[in-house]
Amino acid sequence: MINREIFTESPEDDLWRELLQYSYRANVSRYLKEHSLDEDEDTINTIIGSFLQANEYFKASKSANLQISPLLLYYGATNLLLGLTSLMTGKRPEIKNHGMTAIDSTISTYIAEANVVFGDPNTGGIHQFARILGFEKDLTKCGEWKMMDFLSSIVEIDQDYRKCYAQENGNTLLLDLFNTPTGTIERLYLNKNKVEAISAVLNNVEGFEKNYLLPQVGHERESDRDYLILRKKMSGKDIKRISFSGQPYLQAGFIKNGQLITLPPLFNMYAALFIMGSLCRYHPEKWGPFVLNDETGERLLFEKFLYLSRRIIPNIVLNLLNNDNVVYVTQKYSINETIKHVGEHEIKELIQKELYAAEEKRRLKR
Repeated sequence: MINREIFTESPEDDLWRELLQYSYRANVSRYLKEHSLDEDEDTINTIIGSFLQANEYFKASKSANLQISPLLLYYGATNLLLGLTSLMTGKRPEIKNHGMTAIDSTISTYIAEANVVFGDPNTGGIHQFARILGFEKDLTKCGEWKMMDFLSSIVEIDQDYRKCYAQENGNTLLLDLFNTPTGTIERLYLNKNKVEAISAVLNNVEGFEKNYLLPQVGHERESDRDYLILRKKMSGKDIKRISFSGQPYLQAGFIKNGQLITLPPLFNMYAALFIMGSLCRYHPEKWGPFVLNDETGERLLFEKFLYLSRRIIPNIVLNLLNNDNVVYVTQKYSINETIKHVGEHEIKELIQKELYAAEEKRRLKR
């Protein structure tokens, strides 16, 4: 959850100004000492070089077109993660490969139908980075993933994803918050005939069943919209997340080989960048025509994703380094747009529905 915002006219410049503090030996040495870590010469050089190279890759990606910009951003993100994890542990992780393999043969209508399989959990880059940053699940046992899986899990492109692929929902469920006399309730707007599909996604939100009551269907007369009312149990924890724009949401995972896997936002972006970068590097026969002649609108989604990756990944890395939750913004998401006061007639409707539901339960038990 974002604790505070730093307003700036140039978020990317200011982010990199902070990150490049770690391209100076004195600052790296100070960080290692403050965290009681060894000052190994090779590790220090790795850290300095990683941040400098990451900056160059990110800068180059801004002026490059879609033919190569995903590859540049993937390399830049890899260098950032190498610098970050080396700095956090005081030693360079032993990395021999990406830890992922892209599969282009699954592409039919959309480029995002490309798959990836995770391999080499010991020396694969993504696995090393993930473990150091606290994600312990073994992705090599999870079979194949589609690029769509990762894109559908990035809240900042939720609406673009759903529009591009004609999906009713992705794996991030956007919430509207409402103040009532009894506390804050959460609404999830949807089409009433899609309740079953949305409920299936809610089942894949880690901790949802444990912390929330059963959702109730409601209708907003002013806008003629249907919604689900989400109320936490008395002892329920707050499991919603806040996007970098300030949007509250619930993050769903995927069932892979019988286990629920919810990747952190950083690694959803990183895996998607890897697949895109692999396609433009090793499969230009598919990537080139797509960039030049896309007729699906998918190119617009990719361009927005790449822009947001360039903005958000450095911000996440800086927060991890500083153990902070700061976002660099030019404008903020207005909370007045999502937190509203419920009128008396709506409260009565909610109470009546609860009483009716309770009566129905008693009747069925007889």
